[in-house]
Amino acid sequence: MDFQEAAAIVTADQNQNDWGDESPMTQAEAVEHVRNIMTLEDVVDYGDENTEAYRLVLSTSQLPE
Repeated sequence: MDFQEAAAIVTADQNQNDWGDESPMTQAEAVEHVRNIMTLEDVVDYGDENTEAYRLVLSTSQLPE
């Protein structure tokens, strides 16, 4: 999985939440949000692509293009 794919998965996952009147987050917003609320130690290993995506996003400072 590359970073862009990981960012897309994280964004889709984050946008499943009900943010009220807020519009859906962009990939950059979702990645920054996750980095502000989580650490690598917070990621629960479910052995799926979401686990891999969150770990990849949290292990780099890269932003989506």
